[in-house]
Amino acid sequence: EFEVFLEMPTTLHFCVVATDVVDRRAGAAFRNALAGRGGYIFTHSSETLLLNPNAPQMFDGDGNGIFSTVLLDWIEWEGPLVTEEEQSRRIGVLPPDDAPFEVVAEHLRRFAERVWRRPVKSDELENYLQSYREEREAGEQMDHAYRIALQGILTSRNFIYLVEGDPVAREQLNDWELASRLSFFLWSSMPDEDLFTAAKNGTLNGDGLRMEVDRMLTDHRMNRFIDDFSRQWLQLHRVGMFPPDKKLYPGYDDWLEASMQAEPVEYFREMLAKNLPIEGLLDSDWTMANARLCDFYGLPEPEAGGDFQRVQLKPEDHRGGLLTMGAVLGLTSDGTRHRPVHRGVWVSEVIFNKTPPPPPANVDPIEPIPPQGTKITIRKRIEAHARNASCAACHRNIDPLGLAFDQYDAIGQWRTREQVPTGVGEDPLVDASGVMPDGRPFTDSVQFKALLLEDRDKFARAFIEHLCTYALRRVLTVDDEDDLKLIEEEAKKNQYCVKDIVRAVAMSELLRKR
Repeated sequence: EFEVFLEMPTTLHFCVVATDVVDRRAGAAFRNALAGRGGYIFTHSSETLLLNPNAPQMFDGDGNGIFSTVLLDWIEWEGPLVTEEEQSRRIGVLPPDDAPFEVVAEHLRRFAERVWRRPVKSDELENYLQSYREEREAGEQMDHAYRIALQGILTSRNFIYLVEGDPVAREQLNDWELASRLSFFLWSSMPDEDLFTAAKNGTLNGDGLRMEVDRMLTDHRMNRFIDDFSRQWLQLHRVGMFPPDKKLYPGYDDWLEASMQAEPVEYFREMLAKNLPIEGLLDSDWTMANARLCDFYGLPEPEAGGDFQRVQLKPEDHRGGLLTMGAVLGLTSDGTRHRPVHRGVWVSEVIFNKTPPPPPANVDPIEPIPPQGTKITIRKRIEAHARNASCAACHRNIDPLGLAFDQYDAIGQWRTREQVPTGVGEDPLVDASGVMPDGRPFTDSVQFKALLLEDRDKFARAFIEHLCTYALRRVLTVDDEDDLKLIEEEAKKNQYCVKDIVRAVAMSELLRKR
């Protein structure tokens, strides 16, 4: 804090990170009185207020300030400032200004090996060195000519893509390629120096590989994997895609939506950190919640502030596992009502890795309730729709997976009656019972989750398939079946604990294959 006085102008110096400096000269609300000195504007400056007749009154009739104000005479920016850390990173990348061609070539080779993530042959650099020579012969300074060569390296396919393999046909990745595959799988980034060293020394196998994988699993960069994989696997990009109707759900706000999106990610983070069995993804007596979610779910206020923390659940909370989280229940709705069929498709795709076939093009939509008709549940309307012979087979396999969660509305709130906006009569009671595709009955989401837990092996296999698809960046094929079974067997030995499953995938032969 600084104390300054109106009659004593003071110059203040600040070192700040200015990442979002916006030119507001075109804005109608506040015109920039300092346009001649740059585009940055403080909207409470005296010049701005004098130019804006709609600005709030800042002084009383005697000239005394009504608010705490800042009167700015001028602003001067200096930057960008290169930190010592940034300067140290550039050592070895930029050659000296008077460096001979051989030194420039060596610096360029080291840079290419770093960004291409593998050893580089001399002939691969020839085009980039030639561009450097041509720029120098044209009279350009060394730094400009070198920048042109760097731009070429950074726009090549070797940097932009994960190039795996060479023209010689082979099935296995080499150690450099494996290092990149591991780092982009677990860290969503390029290998660090330790991984590069292991690749160079040829130790990414056996105990050496296990040591590197264990190191990576405890590194803070694993948070990138947690964020990226969980969001893609659970389809969290769909949260908020259809904003809930404010008239129907007035309590839904941006903070709640952001909290919903974060809950399954934080939950998966906790599962991985504690290496908990995979069953916890389906059902549990705890969740990760902040103050907003606790209020929404009707849970006790968090003890240690408003950030996400582990919260114990009781049966009467009607929560537990991923399936009853607000994000999952909301992303399978349309903003006005829940959609059991969409929820069933989500369960089929995410939990069992089975994508149902698309509906026939000539199928009629579900009939709406006439204004004078009796209020009925979505379930009843779907059952009438599914009597169509061309719909029955698919609905038989999909609908029970979604109807099990009919006691949750479009934003995931628990209810016993379904709010029906059209029709006459009382809002109908919710029926969340059903029969699994294999004939096992259930009465509600609790029994449904219990049936899913009986299929633990199927869920674990589906989770492994999702994980391998993410790691390999391709669709799995029948040729991968034997390797998938080996991963599954290894994971089962460790009770399907989440971190052990990730480790089994990272150490598998499947990850080594092209």
